Amino acid sequence: MIGKNYSIYTTPENTFELMCQSLFLQVGQQKNVLKIVFFGSPLNNEEYIQHQKALVRLTKANFPELIPLVSYVAQKPLIDGLSAEVVWVDTLDNITIAGGDNYLVLDNGFCRELLTGGIFHADISAPVSVQTNAVFEQIEQILNEAEFPLDSIVRQWNYIEDITRIEGDRQHYQDFNDLRSHFYAKAKWCSGYPAATGIGTQCGGVMVEIIAISGNELINRVLDNPLQIAAHHYSEDVLLGEADPAFRRRTTPKFERARVIGSSGNQTVFISGTAAIRGEASLNEDDVLEQTKVTMANIDYLISDGNYPSESTERTYKMLRIYIKTPSMMELVHEYMKKHYPETTQIFICADVCREELLIEIEGVAEINNSNSLF
Repeated sequence: MIGKNYSIYTTPENTFELMCQSLFLQVGQQKNVLKIVFFGSPLNNEEYIQHQKALVRLTKANFPELIPLVSYVAQKPLIDGLSAEVVWVDTLDNITIAGGDNYLVLDNGFCRELLTGGIFHADISAPVSVQTNAVFEQIEQILNEAEFPLDSIVRQWNYIEDITRIEGDRQHYQDFNDLRSHFYAKAKWCSGYPAATGIGTQCGGVMVEIIAISGNELINRVLDNPLQIAAHHYSEDVLLGEADPAFRRRTTPKFERARVIGSSGNQTVFISGTAAIRGEASLNEDDVLEQTKVTMANIDYLISDGNYPSESTERTYKMLRIYIKTPSMMELVHEYMKKHYPETTQIFICADVCREELLIEIEGVAEINNSNSLF
């Protein structure tokens, strides 16, 4: 796949207009930007839409040639008032870029890669099921238009307002998972599901982003973690809500612990949202520091030589996104992560995790450079 870089920009708390001005002064200096994920704290859905439209407009104004994709995530940055995660490439030489409404297709002659901005329903106050169906319909339309099969999705982000809320007998996250299962049932997924994150937001309804790959990649495979049961194999003991009528059961979250993509010499690892879960059980309730340690132990082992063997290997994290349930837990987590992963680009944001007892979730991108992979 096409190698990418990740930069984080932040600006102190202020009016939204002034925060935007400050942020774009920083982001505008970055070359070859493909996508910007903004993290902010709108008060409600009406303000969320206002902010989202402003960010799209300002992005177009600041990048008149190649206009980056935009996502706006209603998650409060834990260090500043407004943050941006910027995805960029070293050079656009030998890369052809095409696109459509809210997506880009990169083609380097070896593989084609599709990236989207945040995809959401026109009515973000509608029921989760209505929004989710509408979002998946848009994704299907984009994939068809760009000539990518459904099972070419390798990374997916699922942002769900009030993710753990139960209304009647229905949980928001379980409703989303059931509808994702219906959507994914349209493909065979012979090489496994995407890496993915399912995370809560304070408003903004249901929003999804995807990356899809089509081409001659030598490696495009699932990376399992023996420390954790694959999420799509969870028992119903850890699923909440009513059974889906069509499947006659609560469906599992359809994602893998990670996906590895690239060549024998250079590989990108998309690390799914990971928490303090061993097997399928949550650990260390009420202790955010211990949950952080277990979470990173899971991720470290996931990409380790013991789990993914190769020779002459350099393994590095390019970016880690750290979701923390409450701001009061920030200091402990920040200190631990900066001490143990000082060279890694990190962003800290406030978000509900998909289980009430989980206080932290971490996702990221790793890079493996090796001369003689065994796979």
